[in-house]
Amino acid sequence: MISNISKRCCSHTAVSTIKRVLVVKKRSRYSLEKGQYPGITDAQLDKILKKRGSDVEMLLLTHKTHTCNTQDLLNSFISAGFHVDVVDRTKLEEDAIEWADLVVAAGGDGTFLMSSSKIKTRDKSIVGFNTDPCRSTGYLCVNGRKGLNCSAIISRIKKEDYNYLFRTRIQVKLTGLRANEDAVELDQCPQPISPGSREWKANENSKVETRVLPFLALNEVFIGESLSSQVSHLVLDVPGVERTKVKCSGLCVSTGTGSTSWHMSINRLTKAKVHKLLEIAGIDKTPQEIEKISNDFNASLRFSPDDPRLFYTLRDLIRAGVWPDPPGLPSGAFTPSLVVTSKCFSANLVLDGSKAYAFNDGTVAEMESRPENMLRTLFFP
Repeated sequence: MISNISKRCCSHTAVSTIKRVLVVKKRSRYSLEKGQYPGITDAQLDKILKKRGSDVEMLLLTHKTHTCNTQDLLNSFISAGFHVDVVDRTKLEEDAIEWADLVVAAGGDGTFLMSSSKIKTRDKSIVGFNTDPCRSTGYLCVNGRKGLNCSAIISRIKKEDYNYLFRTRIQVKLTGLRANEDAVELDQCPQPISPGSREWKANENSKVETRVLPFLALNEVFIGESLSSQVSHLVLDVPGVERTKVKCSGLCVSTGTGSTSWHMSINRLTKAKVHKLLEIAGIDKTPQEIEKISNDFNASLRFSPDDPRLFYTLRDLIRAGVWPDPPGLPSGAFTPSLVVTSKCFSANLVLDGSKAYAFNDGTVAEMESRPENMLRTLFFP
């Protein structure tokens, strides 16, 4: 990811010394499970989880690892002289964000995404620390999988020895009968029913509303039917391309930041597919050459976090009979903006995998990136 960061987005333009630090900590899976059974002992919880078939030892190990590393992180910030406040990611409020000079996401990419969703402007800084680097890649965390070297990184923050990396985010304008509904938070335990699946009927008093959603997507916006086994019927308006009706298993609209995430998973080429294509083309390559071609292609899917363009991908696009209508729309391409109209029955529009809005028949989503919506992150070259 580092090699894809453009030079223009890494200028050190610190506006003030960081004094107040807000640490947003993740909730481990073990903590989430315990929250479902208030009042029981750890031994009772372990018995319930084992009966269910859960790997209790691994749940406890990851819980303890996260807890210890988070405490080390807090101690390092306090020892460095920062004024530190701590909040659980599920209880993060915007007034806490306003108080802080720096938001620190302590967990993984999910905690970073949740924390950044509360930041509305580009003048608030955020940095992520991976508290379980052995079991999490943490593309959005400064330490990634290298280990949690808190002191060295915090020392650089204290000395203002860092650059700013401004990351593109997606703004969504929603038009429809349910456009004013609040987002449903999907990362709860147990997970709530998605808004698109809830029974809802229009009446004579229902009105079509338009609003810009209060959250910005840092990784991606995904649109599709609630059940992945059902076909998603959408209408796409891509600049420079004729308005097109499509059937697929969902639409992923990604930023450069999200290009290492779902975008990568949907579009990557396996070595087996590369081998088959070359075999059909009558080209003989060694296993090492096939692996290199696969790796090079997959690496090319990534693009810079500050790139203002979006990349849309129609997952499992149906190309048969009359679909797409009309033909010619690429299944994936860069675009400055995108308008999507739903023809679905029970669909959702989801920001960064966590905030869901109903996106059923007739609802329209307009997606674009704007300079004023970029997220300011700390970058350590």
